[in-house]
Amino acid sequence: MKRWPLHKAYFWETAPFFRILLPFAAGIVCYDRFQFYHFSGRLSFLFLVAMMPAYLGLVLLKKNKGVFAAVQFALISILFLLCGYSLAGLNDVQNNKSWFGSDINNHKSYLVKITDVPAEKENTWKLPVSVIRTVDTSGVKVTTGKAFLYLYKDRFPMLLHKGDTLFVPGDWQPVKNAGNPFEFDYAGYCRRNNIYYQQFCSVKDTRLLATHDPHTTPFIVRTHDWCIQQLALYLPEPKTKGLLQAMLLGDEVNLDEELLQSYSETGIVHIIAISGGNVAIFFIAISVLLWWLKNKKHLWIKYAIALPLVWFYVMMAGANPSAIRAAVMFSLLAGGIMLQKGINSLNQLLATAFLLLCAQPMWLFSVGFQLSFVAVLSLILFYNPVYKWLTPANKITKGLWSAVAASISAEVLVAPLVVYYFHIFPLLFIVANVAAYLFMSIVLYMSMAIIALSSIPVATRIIGFCTIWIVTWFDKVVTWLQSCNPVSFRFIMLTGLELVLIYFFIGGIALFLMERSKTALFTGMIAVCLLLVSFCNDQWSRIHQHRMIVYNAGKANHIEVINGCYYTVLNKDSGSQKKVDYMVKPAHIGWRAWSEDSMKNKENLIINGKSILILNYPADTSTRFHSDYLVINYTGKIDAKELRKIFSPTLIIIGNTFNRRQQQRFKKDFIKAGVPIHCISEDGAFVLE
Repeated sequence: MKRWPLHKAYFWETAPFFRILLPFAAGIVCYDRFQFYHFSGRLSFLFLVAMMPAYLGLVLLKKNKGVFAAVQFALISILFLLCGYSLAGLNDVQNNKSWFGSDINNHKSYLVKITDVPAEKENTWKLPVSVIRTVDTSGVKVTTGKAFLYLYKDRFPMLLHKGDTLFVPGDWQPVKNAGNPFEFDYAGYCRRNNIYYQQFCSVKDTRLLATHDPHTTPFIVRTHDWCIQQLALYLPEPKTKGLLQAMLLGDEVNLDEELLQSYSETGIVHIIAISGGNVAIFFIAISVLLWWLKNKKHLWIKYAIALPLVWFYVMMAGANPSAIRAAVMFSLLAGGIMLQKGINSLNQLLATAFLLLCAQPMWLFSVGFQLSFVAVLSLILFYNPVYKWLTPANKITKGLWSAVAASISAEVLVAPLVVYYFHIFPLLFIVANVAAYLFMSIVLYMSMAIIALSSIPVATRIIGFCTIWIVTWFDKVVTWLQSCNPVSFRFIMLTGLELVLIYFFIGGIALFLMERSKTALFTGMIAVCLLLVSFCNDQWSRIHQHRMIVYNAGKANHIEVINGCYYTVLNKDSGSQKKVDYMVKPAHIGWRAWSEDSMKNKENLIINGKSILILNYPADTSTRFHSDYLVINYTGKIDAKELRKIFSPTLIIIGNTFNRRQQQRFKKDFIKAGVPIHCISEDGAFVLE
């Protein structure tokens, strides 16, 4: 008897959320990149209503082949694209009529509520606030919106706390980037989190209206604060306390920055963020407490009990994107088990991403969300093939190989994204990740024990002492792993095109190895050839580059010349080395020039045929010579007319040797004198290519 011909389903047929998620995410990207000046939710809704009958008509015709299938696919894609665009617009606070930023006025006063713990900066205290009222001569108006309030430090300690409300002046300023080359797009990050304005003022300019009432604090927040206090009490060592508060409760206020950098450079920073690993460990702890439910028929009871507890834990720990993703995936898994339905891991992951983006569309651009999603996707696709490489004989080697296989399979898709965002490739990532997962499991269970046994101080202090000892020794291991990484592996640069080509290469080779597809092999080889061409072009540009940069940061001008693969510091900022590195390292990475060189003449330069003079002192009025670019690198009076007579410059650059107000005053004088000027504080860093 002949068998009925079987059709091998494509992956988008077994994981239908792929066809929904792709256009939906494209709609969010379209809103972020090409949004109209005035978003109209009503207009988007009308588009959806107009297209829905057309799609339903095609479905009712029951013709899903040829042109009908193509039109049907196009319509459903456009519908979800419009849904993504509309939800992104509705999520944007600029489209809210009560947003305080729609009518900024210096004559108004604003009532704000502190929404998080004040963070200490070098010269200020950073307070995340929510603007709840606007006060002017016409009365009080209810408003909404988030902002940052920076209070200048004085001789008194910070006395404001989370939940306090205070009046602040109306001197709001847009959140802007410094304009330094290849810097982190801080303004874009704030915009996607609905933060458009910030304000700098002294404590004297504010007036406290009411302190926070502890009785109005939600139970989840009180639980979080109590757990933070227990860890602070029984983990007196600062590094351990900060690390465990971040790993278990999502509070990174006390996290040591050097430790964070070490974890980043060894590729294990993911254990700090609350994600699927935390949820798994939390569920295992619940399962141990329910050990008496041994029958598989009663497995659903464990999940039914664990489900609300997992969500409570995630909410208490701050509900960051990776934690929410893990909780949603656990919910779908638990629902499938309780309803006795089959589990499709890939479709479950795509469904989770879709649900999260419906709630928070701009999470699509969150690095944490992307890394979390890609890591789980990589595990789903590659864990089983990698695990089959070896067949360990006993349970210990099986467990060890399982951890190694998980590390390798997760790194396949995560590594390119880590290099793209953080410009680091940890050479010993397998060793680091296996050690990190073991460490994470131990210290999280110990920190849970500290909180659970806090009423027994003797036992809790013993556990706290052991936890500090483990963290201290693991820190030494991480430092050693960090030292093993070559310096060049900390300055890797990938463009967006190169990242896409790498993923095409990985996908093509993976499909060839698993499905023996020649088309996939050719696609992967073409991608790697184009990638090599791009790398050669990058290297050619690197060798032949010659540019000067006046950076925007600090209290003094930081000036560098990049020549080929080397950079030379002409004038160094007086700030801390950490602040200088934050300012210049992205440029060194972006231009692939991370080795320092020296230069004899640091005042008169020729860059690509243009003369540059760095004026370190007032000019002699008796001299006359031409300079295309003049950098003012001293403090004192500046006469625009005299400088034009002496140097006849094409452009004058005024940097951070003068404060913002002085630069604005000089700019007006130079414009009146007919001299082009570039003010670093307003126009960003100056780069002469």
